Amino acid sequence: MKYETKDNFLILTEKSLILKLRSLGAGIEEGDETKITFLEAAYFAERGVLPISKDELLELASRTDKLYKEKFLVIKYLRDHGYIVRPSLDGTPYLRLHRKGYRPGEDKTYYLIEVVKKDWTASSDSLAAPLETAGKLRKELAIAIVGDDKEPKFLKFARLNFE
Repeated sequence: MKYETKDNFLILTEKSLILKLRSLGAGIEEGDETKITFLEAAYFAERGVLPISKDELLELASRTDKLYKEKFLVIKYLRDHGYIVRPSLDGTPYLRLHRKGYRPGEDKTYYLIEVVKKDWTASSDSLAAPLETAGKLRKELAIAIVGDDKEPKFLKFARLNFE
């Protein structure tokens, strides 16, 4: 498999892998290449789709993301349950969740997910920025709390209008 790393992405040029990832709703095609985040690539490496070490990809992700383990577990949990979830490509720390049955580009992002550790405490300060970002993007916000049992717990926040 031919690949290179650039910024926070694995760049793939092998056509069969590009087509496979497209069918799974992963990666971003740019010309003859596809770039995929290290966290997404680690999931597909674990599933046997990409012939590269999951641990190597997680090591690359750990260089720029303190919550890489927790985000990987959330991606794995949601993907295993049939959802397409991808890290934001705009440099924000959120994951973007698409509705079941829709691939990126077919439908808009449904939720922004902020991943937090098990010792996270909710406060107006800790929720202000994620709620503001979700509001600007017209998305609902979910907080994914990753604890010892490795299965994330989700808290959903939504906009409310009083008419």
